Amino acid sequence: MNETDREPILVAENISKRFGQTQALSDVSVSFRAGEVHALMGENGAGKSTLGKVIAGLHKQDTGTISLRGKALKPGSLDGAFHAGVRIVHQELAQCPNLSVSENLCLHDMPTRRGAVHFAEMTLRAESLVHQLDPTINVTKPLGYLSPGRRQICQIAASLDRGADGSTNARVIVFDEPTSSLSISEATTLMNITRKLAADGLCIIYVSHRMSEIFTCCDRVSVLRDGKYVATNVVAEITEPVLVEQMIGRRIEPIEDGSHKSPIRIAIEQVADGQAHHVDAGEPRLRVRSLNSPGKLNDVSLDLHPGEVLGVGGLVGAGRSELFDAIFGLDKRMTGSILVNGKEIAGKGTRAAIKAGIGLGYVPEDRRNQGLFFNLGIDENIITPIMPEISGIGGIRRMNTELDTVKQRIERFQIKTASLRQTTPGELSGGNQQKLLIARWMTQSTRVLLLDEPTRGIDVGTKAEVYKLIRAAAEDGLAILLVSSEMPELLALSDRILVMGEGCIRGELIGEEMTQTNILTLATQENKPVGV
Repeated sequence: MNETDREPILVAENISKRFGQTQALSDVSVSFRAGEVHALMGENGAGKSTLGKVIAGLHKQDTGTISLRGKALKPGSLDGAFHAGVRIVHQELAQCPNLSVSENLCLHDMPTRRGAVHFAEMTLRAESLVHQLDPTINVTKPLGYLSPGRRQICQIAASLDRGADGSTNARVIVFDEPTSSLSISEATTLMNITRKLAADGLCIIYVSHRMSEIFTCCDRVSVLRDGKYVATNVVAEITEPVLVEQMIGRRIEPIEDGSHKSPIRIAIEQVADGQAHHVDAGEPRLRVRSLNSPGKLNDVSLDLHPGEVLGVGGLVGAGRSELFDAIFGLDKRMTGSILVNGKEIAGKGTRAAIKAGIGLGYVPEDRRNQGLFFNLGIDENIITPIMPEISGIGGIRRMNTELDTVKQRIERFQIKTASLRQTTPGELSGGNQQKLLIARWMTQSTRVLLLDEPTRGIDVGTKAEVYKLIRAAAEDGLAILLVSSEMPELLALSDRILVMGEGCIRGELIGEEMTQTNILTLATQENKPVGV
């Protein structure tokens, strides 16, 4: 690549952006080249996603300019940026689930013939895009029937729109946490495609918190902190500890396997060492027996004990999130037995389970569509499950009690917000949204907590905080069922690991058996259900 080719294709110069009392970006200047994958990193709230949205025309900057090939883009113009060749792949799914996959992929340029939609051409065009990532997706089916991981694949494919000659119309693609819902194999496929797109001359701006992806996929990395530009580095010339220190201004201790040991993990190790003849972990806090749901779950049984973190591994689509939905009463077709603290809750629904006071909490994978209430303030988001408990006679709200509770949760979970009542979840960064959702459920009254991808889309500093919260809660006796697609996280936090595939449990791993190799081996083997 000669020096001319290395001239910037896109330049963000002196970009500032304020949301109410929050200064999201402050005089940020950074340039991006064609033919490279350029990472944007920083803590949640550092301004990475905001900068990406300013570049794509979703946000109008207060000051500064975005220039593509020397021509300034109109501030806050999504159409202007799109027609200039700028695309964005959102972290949160921005799609129409009631439409087909092909309709979603062709919304910006619907093929027509004689004034009517040409469905055959639309199908062929969609297949040429989405089948680069996953050839098994049927583009004629409604998008809403796909798992979050496959829906993310379709959203990524939509940015790769191509002309009649097969060349892409995009010049710059902003990937905002593109692999947050993908399995290891899907993420690897995406990174390979990302590298190919860069090799074809595109500029890829890659926002991700996964260090492995940055060092595997990216050429350069720019760091933001508190809305300000810190540095741009050549990835091959920087180490992970230095990059982390640039991001958060301090060093963090690496997560260590086995630092938390629940009673059941200690009992398992005693049996392995010959100190005991059998595992006696006491009465389970959660007991699931013969859980079935058509097309989702197949004869799932498990026990979860107080103080235990029980990990659930598997590939995207294995049935992990479906299991959590069933336990929490969201799957109306589910059959089987579910006992929490000895009380049967199967078939009673979420409202009845919460009202029964059994202490069951759920942090879902999709915080936007399943977790948070974006039309309410962060105070009401936190206290929603406990409103009946802290209200007065006749259900009259005690505002002072609510405010005290909210202040305690905000302080404990270190949620950065400008206001307790006026601020809505949509005004928070992704990491603070996640901590807000955890703050709702990780309380003294919660006895069983379902955590589905609890660190999805959050930075390394916030992850370390969440890990400490999970360990501290388990040490206080909370029983935690944990789903994570990040193998090091799953291995480090779990006392035992159940591996799922095709809606059933394929095996249980304990002690030294808990390795990435064994998890993947069970996850990819032929379906052989294992009883627990």
